[in-house]
Amino acid sequence: MVNLYNTCWYFLAQAQAQPQSTPSPDGAGGVEDKAPGLFDNWMFPALMAVMLVYFIMMARPKNKAQAKTSDLLAKLKKNDKVVTAGGILGTVVNHRSDAEYVTLRIDEASNSKIQVLAKSIVRVITDEDAKES
Repeated sequence: MVNLYNTCWYFLAQAQAQPQSTPSPDGAGGVEDKAPGLFDNWMFPALMAVMLVYFIMMARPKNKAQAKTSDLLAKLKKNDKVVTAGGILGTVVNHRSDAEYVTLRIDEASNSKIQVLAKSIVRVITDEDAKES
């Protein structure tokens, strides 16, 4: 992303460095040098459009993933089997929708529990997933 940004500013600087000549207003036939404006060149709008498309394409997948994660956490309930980002498998013991942490039971035999960030839950294991494995 930084490389694209630097490339855009390089081309803008190159376009502005080329002097444009216009006839002088006094009609004496002399040529007056005028520095080009930022919007006099076609390069600036084209590069801005490329940057806009690039940022939109980068932001869309991130927003989709965020929406999916928030939807998953909203539907989370007690006794759901979940997988955390660290690969821990557990069963939800305690979860409130406004809580930052979720309590998971990670071992049925010893009744071991662990508290994890709710944001670290990446998947809820359904009955179909359990049958496949």
